[in-house]
Amino acid sequence: MAGNKRFEQSDFNKYLRKSKTLEVKTQGLKRSDFLVFGLKFLDRSQGQDFQDWEASEILSKALDRISGLCSMTLQQAIASQIVKIYGNGLPPNSKFKIPLNLPDDTEWASIRVQGKERIIGFIENGFVFQVVFLDKEHLFYPSIKKHT
Repeated sequence: MAGNKRFEQSDFNKYLRKSKTLEVKTQGLKRSDFLVFGLKFLDRSQGQDFQDWEASEILSKALDRISGLCSMTLQQAIASQIVKIYGNGLPPNSKFKIPLNLPDDTEWASIRVQGKERIIGFIENGFVFQVVFLDKEHLFYPSIKKHT
């Protein structure tokens, strides 16, 4: 029975599984300041939701706008008047309230989708647009109608 090694004590390490994580290749890549978008602060209790925008045939236009912005810097988007920075706090006469998970001095921004439809949020780290509200009726920053 000396030839049977089946019952010898095994080395525990040979049964350990190796991590199958994907190696991220960063060599040769440069950090880009193109706009990226986040949805972690999206407030569905105010404004509209994606289903409403889809039913109103706005969602695809909004996604096209976002897609185009992903190849622009914040400065380019502001210069082309697609993104507007409002400043700290809610605008006067806004129909929205600041969500509890955001500070009162949040510097708000908007993306013009078409006509009066806007995507409202704020800029994080200089290039991340965090979406907070979908505003179909331009009620976040209501403006006085001109020439009517």
